[in-house]
Amino acid sequence: MLLPTDTINVALPQPGSPKEKTAQAIASQTNHPRVEISSQPEFARSHVANWTPPFPITPEKEALRSLKSVWKSHSSKLPTYDGYVSGRDLLIVDLHNFEIYRCPTPGNKGRAYELLSLHYLEVPKPKNLCFDGILCIGSTKHYVQKVSIQDASIEGYGDEEAGVVAYVRSELASKDSGYDIWYRLRKPGSDYKRFHGPFLWVAQLAKHVVDYMVKRPAGSVRLNNFRQDFHGRLVAQFSQSRELRQWHQAFKNQVDFRVAVHAYIDYIYHQAFNLPGAKKLLAHPLWSECMVRGLTNIKPRERVIEHTLATPDVHECFKDMYFGNKIRATAATSRVKAEQENRKRNLGFARALSVTPSVSAPFTPRCKEYGKSPIKVGHIVALDPHEADRRLWKNTNCEWLAYVQKVEPLESGNQRLYVLWIYRPRDTNIFKAKYPFDNELFLSDNCNCSEGQLLSTHVKGRYRVDWSPTTIDRTGKYFIRQTYMTQESAFVTLREAHKTCSCQNRKLSALDTLDSYQPGDSVYITKTVHRRKILEPAVIRRIDKSSNTVTLRKLMRLGRDCKELATKAGRTNIAPNELVLTNEYEEVEAARIQRRCKIRFVSKKDVLREEIPFPYNRGGAGDFWFLSMGITMSFDIQKLVFLAKLPSYFREELATPLDQKLKGLSIFSGGGSLDRGLEEGDAVEFHTVIDLSPTAIQTQRANSRDPTKMCLFCGSVDHYLQDALAGRDPHLIARIGEVDFIAAGSPCPGFSALQQDFLSLQSLGNASRISTFCSYVDLFRPLWGMLENVVNMASTRTGFEDQNVLSQVVACLVSMGYQVNQYIMDAWSYGSAQQRSRVLLTIAAPGLEPVLHPKHTHSRPYEEVAGRSLGMLPNGQRFGEREHYPTPFPHVSAGEVTSDLPDIGKGVVQTCIPYPDHRLSRPHISKSRALLECIPKQPAGCGYKEAYHLGLIPPLLQKNKKETGKAFRRIKEKGLVPTVTTDISPQDSRNGACLHWLQDRPISIMEARRTQGYLDHEPIIGDLAQQYVIVGNGVDRKVSFALGLALRNAVEKNTARRLVSATLQRTEEGVIAISHDEENDAKRRSDSSKITVQIPKRKDDVKIRSQPSVLISAKPRDRGNKMSSTTPPPFQPPELTESIKTTTAILSRLSKAVTRGVQALSLSATLTSSTPKTLPARNKRAREEDSSKDSDKRVTGDEMSMPRKKLKTDDVTPRRLSSSGASAMPVENANGSTQIRHTRHSGLSVDFVPKNWNKKPETEHSR
Repeated sequence: MLLPTDTINVALPQPGSPKEKTAQAIASQTNHPRVEISSQPEFARSHVANWTPPFPITPEKEALRSLKSVWKSHSSKLPTYDGYVSGRDLLIVDLHNFEIYRCPTPGNKGRAYELLSLHYLEVPKPKNLCFDGILCIGSTKHYVQKVSIQDASIEGYGDEEAGVVAYVRSELASKDSGYDIWYRLRKPGSDYKRFHGPFLWVAQLAKHVVDYMVKRPAGSVRLNNFRQDFHGRLVAQFSQSRELRQWHQAFKNQVDFRVAVHAYIDYIYHQAFNLPGAKKLLAHPLWSECMVRGLTNIKPRERVIEHTLATPDVHECFKDMYFGNKIRATAATSRVKAEQENRKRNLGFARALSVTPSVSAPFTPRCKEYGKSPIKVGHIVALDPHEADRRLWKNTNCEWLAYVQKVEPLESGNQRLYVLWIYRPRDTNIFKAKYPFDNELFLSDNCNCSEGQLLSTHVKGRYRVDWSPTTIDRTGKYFIRQTYMTQESAFVTLREAHKTCSCQNRKLSALDTLDSYQPGDSVYITKTVHRRKILEPAVIRRIDKSSNTVTLRKLMRLGRDCKELATKAGRTNIAPNELVLTNEYEEVEAARIQRRCKIRFVSKKDVLREEIPFPYNRGGAGDFWFLSMGITMSFDIQKLVFLAKLPSYFREELATPLDQKLKGLSIFSGGGSLDRGLEEGDAVEFHTVIDLSPTAIQTQRANSRDPTKMCLFCGSVDHYLQDALAGRDPHLIARIGEVDFIAAGSPCPGFSALQQDFLSLQSLGNASRISTFCSYVDLFRPLWGMLENVVNMASTRTGFEDQNVLSQVVACLVSMGYQVNQYIMDAWSYGSAQQRSRVLLTIAAPGLEPVLHPKHTHSRPYEEVAGRSLGMLPNGQRFGEREHYPTPFPHVSAGEVTSDLPDIGKGVVQTCIPYPDHRLSRPHISKSRALLECIPKQPAGCGYKEAYHLGLIPPLLQKNKKETGKAFRRIKEKGLVPTVTTDISPQDSRNGACLHWLQDRPISIMEARRTQGYLDHEPIIGDLAQQYVIVGNGVDRKVSFALGLALRNAVEKNTARRLVSATLQRTEEGVIAISHDEENDAKRRSDSSKITVQIPKRKDDVKIRSQPSVLISAKPRDRGNKMSSTTPPPFQPPELTESIKTTTAILSRLSKAVTRGVQALSLSATLTSSTPKTLPARNKRAREEDSSKDSDKRVTGDEMSMPRKKLKTDDVTPRRLSSSGASAMPVENANGSTQIRHTRHSGLSVDFVPKNWNKKPETEHSR
């Protein structure tokens, strides 16, 4: 190998040195350290030691004198090409065996003699480049070196030929008085081919782009034109061109050129700027959409607001936080306030009476003693807890309250009480928060059925409670409007069913579970593989309720189970979620069914073209599978055949678009990865986007489905909120009633573990932005909302142990009346290859279906994942724990998600034709690249620390204080990529691994995009560093897609109840019908009204669309609960029907022979069939709740010992009276029940018990 004279060689330890012994000891292991030196040249060969030129070196001046004399013998005339006219004779000299590199000048310090592609000559800024090569005319040849390049030119613009010819001109040639001298680039040197080939491709792209723009009307070409139209016109113009076909094949025949055009937009602009007609070319909006040279078509808002603005109620909640001084209250105008109150009334929010703090009386509830009166069902009773319970439940200095759900008279004359505990705010996960209503209580799902006896003698009295009030009096009596779900630590709208615990209802049996399934349904069943449970998709063929079993048609996974058969069938690029139909059946117990999945048929043509319909093209994310092939036997040999249809009993899951989507508003939206993932769930469409970064706003515009319908606000969220509160600019600022959904990813640096001082002014400002989401929710009152941030937001900060940011956010939203849930979402659990964890907080307006925690589709990484939770409850119990349960897929590794990307070595070329963003955001100088070569590739995950202790780093390359920590660490190919941040810094000892596992470089922008789930065809606007910031700032796309599906599921459940008007005019007002105290029952039983929630339209939508709407029932039906005689019957939704599109490949060919096996379903069998028949569309059944309980679930010892709210009572069980009328409802004996409920406060009942609570599996990073 030839080395440049200034290249630093890797110094290996000398024999006998202490480091040699260490190296030998590790080398003796199976995974011994291995350092590989790249053989790809990076420097000009003339700078390599001992290199001999092909000819003697000739000074350029002498070479030109010789070549001009040869040229004089040729006839010449004044050149005219591309509108270029020269007053001198043209002299064209061919340049062969050339290399272009950075000149050894002071401006190229650290990069002298580095090879470079010619399209970087002027962009992003001018460079001093030189070339070496052979100048020749005919048989006259001269070898020249270090010839400085002044200019470059491309021939071919406007030509009917697809190719281009490149020229360069030296400084000396440009000064020649007699000739216009250009050097025509011919064949490059062997080492320079990998630089020159990409340049020619980019130059040809520039030609086609400019020619396309010339033929279009002035001011009409946008970035979106290159999504499809550019390719179509290109193919039409050069349909017979072999050169274009080769050029397009190098781009992998992609149709969408937006990423490529943006990647080389500076070069294309430079070419257009120097062409005749440049004024017309530069008038197109393409340049401003790509922000070339700072151009933009979205005017940034320059107004600077120093503090974080908040609505008065939100400010009151956050003003005492450690960042409270950064928040300022801003009130709405009277007109906006009236609109807000009207919106709140329509959505069923209670109105809080205004109280002046100076004259407000303290809340003093009055406990009424019973005396000789009996305790009745529906009473709110008070009792004093035992001293041990007081110590266990922190902040418990007052009596406990409970709702009486059942009363049992005893022979002693006393009563046994079955109750649901009622929590104060300080008993829940918001116990560290400031809560505005001292008199608000929460009904819980925590009962005393499995605890000791609670007798009437323990009760000290009762309280009157206002249930679901329409008006809140802070000084009045207690009120209850929500239920606190202890398992999830979630707040949900109070419903009648919540007044009865699950112990008092018949336990849901497996037979009840079977009632929710039908033959043809696609389900997951548990299966043990290598002592590990996984989920396998199957299709129900028959249900036998007598034996509590189901017969399933077995399916196989094409890539995992049929590799050899797939190879024989010529199948490549197999998706992990592609299934194979078999003729095998299996009878299993119903308890093995876990939940539903979705399977659909995809035709052979679509599979071979890799045109899998969305969302089945996401590798199984969201539990979406597809099936196109089956296994059949031919002469006792198995083979794969393509299917023409599925068996008739299969119930395909075909996507049905919603009649009307929610109108979304996004704040702190960044590049829009959260927004687009939510939109892919097909329930919301973002109409308003707010972000301070111009590049992020342009990225949003570039990837929006319809930019003309989007309002892009490039400015501060405080500026927008200020204008909204003032009612300014209705064409730009959304009005109250025009926002159905709010998404926010507030700045993470305020809570990142990487910040050095969380009390700095910048950190305090970032942290205060968490209140902005609450202010937007308070003002616009959306139907649903979502907030994302780092998990560290839930941590308690030193010196402020009595505060918790997540707790305060939840408290603020709950006080508004919203249903609130929060949970940890690990990116790897949803198909991402990233070790990124975030806390997600979701809200829903009263009565709406909450957005549930999406089910995991991918398992934990092969490395043990430490436990994590969102915090501690007052009783010392953890809530929001990280969960683990069987999944259908293993985790996706770093190697898998990037396996198809080309090897770019050290990343010095910076041009990858098929993947334009496969380049480094910060290219390294030669010394840094030499250091990266010293980092071992085996064993996996080595860094500077290991290389230093092995003596692999020469003294000249050693760094101070890097021998400890994570500096210069390689990513594990079979593991996860550490959290992608806004900047890549290999020398950072805290930021985690960022070096490629096989190539000596940091990960590229493309690899970061893949890790974050950005789709390959989506452009990210900005320079290289700005693109990486946008990528690192975003929410993992796999996570946002899972959330989008969860949002759609919530909307669909509401749609299945009723339809409501899409305007803001109320059709009927009321509150949720709940049983009340006996003195209020007579009055309120007649108010069996409902909440009607309308999804409003913008003014410009009314003329275009009809008014479909989503029904939100205020009184949902709970299966298994008996309705009281006073409760009106629930709404029965009409049976949903869905017409199935008839296609030649699927439905029109169905015949009566579909049950004869896979062979009867194959394409070959179909070709011989008679006239196809059309299958009539079948009715689509309503969606029902999935069951996710495993049959062999066990409660761990830790869970058994978890403290819960209970009262110490007598151990003696009093005798019951046999009176049948003493109970409010028939129940089982609580003492005989084997069911034990624990307030475990995790989202699901799971087998996995997290450990090592003080250990973080990943570091929360600055975004």
